[in-house]
Amino acid sequence: MNLTDISDRKQLWNQEVYVRFLPEIDPFRENQYFRPLDKAYNGDSTFWNMPSPEPDLDHNFWEKVHAFLDDERIREVAVSLAENICLWEPDGNRLMFAAILRAGVPVADWLCRLLPGSAAAAISLFVGLGIDQAALRSLRKNYPERRLVFVDGWTGRGGVAREIAKIGAGPLAVLIDPWGWADFSGTQEDIFCPTACFTGAATMGFSRTFYADSQSFFAAYLFPQRYCQHDLVKAWQKNCPLPHYVNTPPKQNLPEKKCFFVQSDLRLHSNEVCRAMINAAPETLYFFHDAVYVKEHYPLLLELAERRKVKIIYNVRHLLDYKAYSACELRVKK
Repeated sequence: MNLTDISDRKQLWNQEVYVRFLPEIDPFRENQYFRPLDKAYNGDSTFWNMPSPEPDLDHNFWEKVHAFLDDERIREVAVSLAENICLWEPDGNRLMFAAILRAGVPVADWLCRLLPGSAAAAISLFVGLGIDQAALRSLRKNYPERRLVFVDGWTGRGGVAREIAKIGAGPLAVLIDPWGWADFSGTQEDIFCPTACFTGAATMGFSRTFYADSQSFFAAYLFPQRYCQHDLVKAWQKNCPLPHYVNTPPKQNLPEKKCFFVQSDLRLHSNEVCRAMINAAPETLYFFHDAVYVKEHYPLLLELAERRKVKIIYNVRHLLDYKAYSACELRVKK
């Protein structure tokens, strides 16, 4: 295996990657390495033995994603998240962000810029299977003097938060947390973050990780570098707020958060809906708002829905019962 290729993956986000890389495959031509698009998680841990497939999204799509990276709402949410972490640990030199692959990586990138002195590494976690214990042991050994904070892009039903709570290894920080399960968050509103569109082929250079054995890191297939959208990654990094926007508050007790939960078979919240559009098989997409509002605020979701030929229903007011502005129903194998 070309060690230079592996180094490129690590340097793309300036984060150590605690992954066992396997030989390079083409994600759009070697489908046998990926699980079927319409296979849904049913609680069986063997589901995580294969990575999800990668969508072959064209240049026009990535241009549209690029245009939405400059989002003042997301910057404000990121600053709020950084300030909440400062309440817990104001010294960036004592912070180590364990970015959960893959949605946590862009968020940890911004946190390292907003909180000078902090560092980040990418690590795997799957709901039902748990954290990559071999990677976690290695991370702790390499940074024994730092306080560990797990970072994800968002939370939905709180599955990741509960997995982390089981091991008591550190708090969870996310940008967007509608149901209030994370320890630190930037907002509890269902806000769409454009990094939900980021794929492994476009922004990581490797597949979603998958479980191989308990003795080594979770594994991933390397992808050809020609598929990587380097400019997209750089644009996200460039849009990070400057550190002086983070006001370190005086030390005080963090406000208690009330966790919300309601049972549903729907995939809820805009960022989880986006991930379903990318690596699952949605049948119907629901929006709380009308078509005009959705066209203005969720054009990337509409673009993905059109590519997947997904039915769309607007003005679904009961979505507020789930604290969500969007949801989708999956088409799964019987």
